[in-house]
Amino acid sequence: MKRISVLLFAAALCAQHPRPQPRPPISVQTKLAGGTVTRVVTGEGPLPVGKNFLLTVDSNMFDGNGEEMVNTNPSRPSVPYNLHDGPVSVTPVDPTSPADDLAAVFERIRTAGRSGRVDTASIQFGLDILEGNPIPSRPTYSGLPVLHYTGPEKLAAVRPVFDTSGRPIGGNVDVRQIWYGSHIESDVALLDTTAVQNLPWTITYTIYVLHRGADDFSPFNLFFDAPPQNVPGSFGPPHIAMDSTFFPMDEGTRVVLKIKMPPAKYFNLSYTWGWRRHPPRVQVIENFLKTEGGKRLLDFETEVFGTRPRLNRTTQLAAIAKIGDLAPEKVMWNTLREARTAGAPDMERLMRRAMRAWRDWGDRTSLPEGIQADTTADVTLFYANNTIYGTTTAFPKWVRRPAEFKVALLNGDHFVHGYINVDFGGARGWENQFQSTVPVGGTGCDFTFGRAHWWMLAGGDAAGLIDVPPVSRDGVPGRHRVEIQLNWEPSARLRLYQFDPYHHDVAVFSIH
Repeated sequence: MKRISVLLFAAALCAQHPRPQPRPPISVQTKLAGGTVTRVVTGEGPLPVGKNFLLTVDSNMFDGNGEEMVNTNPSRPSVPYNLHDGPVSVTPVDPTSPADDLAAVFERIRTAGRSGRVDTASIQFGLDILEGNPIPSRPTYSGLPVLHYTGPEKLAAVRPVFDTSGRPIGGNVDVRQIWYGSHIESDVALLDTTAVQNLPWTITYTIYVLHRGADDFSPFNLFFDAPPQNVPGSFGPPHIAMDSTFFPMDEGTRVVLKIKMPPAKYFNLSYTWGWRRHPPRVQVIENFLKTEGGKRLLDFETEVFGTRPRLNRTTQLAAIAKIGDLAPEKVMWNTLREARTAGAPDMERLMRRAMRAWRDWGDRTSLPEGIQADTTADVTLFYANNTIYGTTTAFPKWVRRPAEFKVALLNGDHFVHGYINVDFGGARGWENQFQSTVPVGGTGCDFTFGRAHWWMLAGGDAAGLIDVPPVSRDGVPGRHRVEIQLNWEPSARLRLYQFDPYHHDVAVFSIH
């Protein structure tokens, strides 16, 4: 009888799809050890043990009011790219990346030093790359810095689109990204969607795929349920998330594509990820209208980096100073600045240091030089340069509920970072919705996240904010520890999505 009841319950839950799946209770968070540890007990997952896969439904999603959410069916059996608005443009570009140029800069400086010269031009070129100063010879990545201090500049607004009578019918926003090595950098991290609260809209992406950047373009969009008040800034509970496309991109190309979005009253964030280097190849665009702890996301950026970090040299240096000196990117910057006033014999030593930092910067799946892992934790995460380095990308011991996950958090920057952990369908179900795109060269359902009913595990306003204090004046990283009891099974595609809610952008470290 018990088995029959469980099966009937599971069938009832799945029957709700494509409508909102049941939600677990909010996690219970407790501060321990004088506030240095946060203990999290998640609510019991409503799905039966080991039963979180949902059958694919060829349909848009519906919100809790029964309203169809247009543009939420990303892939259909006969239309693998169902949310593409028009054809994709692909043109060749120079694939030289910031990583390529920095390595070449360090070698040129070293070679000049051996011959008794200080190569000031190469030193300045390296600084321009790190700071994101204009570089006319590199139009692909000019203006997108390696140092992550320009968050206040990364706000864009969706521009309304009108019909011939002047009635608004939608909107569009342009986003520029560069993909290379383990990096995705973007000129947009916050998005003002006020103009399209109740209208479908589009994002036009222009992506420069540079050296070692080939991947499938896959913006994973998270949506809320219908807001209690249909006004900008009001949001419902967690609802659905999905890969809007999974389009193959080749190295040395400029790819322009437009993606259709549902009305912005549902929009939470767009999480662009590359499965070939995931993590850390990731970049996030948040809804500008959201708040954390009663504060707008833009305020977190401006309070740290100023309202216009690149207004002049003074504001630029003040903003860069907020990045901790333990960050590999800051080590490269400090080393080049030291090289400007050092003698030629010092170049060998300095460039060896710069190259060690360059190698650390290229691999965020291990901790940088001088940072020690906590061997009692399942993963150690290190916040530095407004991003996250970590010790592992897997958590294989989580198979059945309950499971214990322990994360040690270290902060090397001169400002507070936060911690949030999100579930991508383990608790409320996921479907392998995206169809195979093999006929056009893509990997399709082999790697896509599909569609998932997401849920908050830890952190955020509902359960309580989790802060990691800044590095101390004597250079010791700030510390916090989070211990989570997981009361559901993981999704088959992504187990734990961890990020900084105050400075999201590229500060993400996911666990598979």
